[in-house]
Amino acid sequence: MTKETTKGHGSWSEIKTARRAGLSDTERAESETRATRLAAALRLGIAIRDAREAFGVTQTELAARMHVAQSALSRIEAGRTNVTIEMLARIAKALGAPLSVRIGQEEAPLAS
Repeated sequence: MTKETTKGHGSWSEIKTARRAGLSDTERAESETRATRLAAALRLGIAIRDAREAFGVTQTELAARMHVAQSALSRIEAGRTNVTIEMLARIAKALGAPLSVRIGQEEAPLAS
């Protein structure tokens, strides 16, 4: 694999490391918290997409069943929006599936 650079500024990994080095402890903690939340939203979105696909439903069909725009469902599946319990319930109902929550089983971390 080749090392990607950004116009003479080093690899993305080097840039990220240098940027983190310049952060205060508080900023670093906030950044890590944000990253954790984003990773969780992405995992949830992937789980929703996988469930939708397992039921053989397109994004357009599911969005119509939920009475939301397809673009809104797309943002959910991409992990770009916070999903409420109410929205999760709407998704489950539109799929004709039960809504279940699992706490305590750790997922594999997303690549950074």
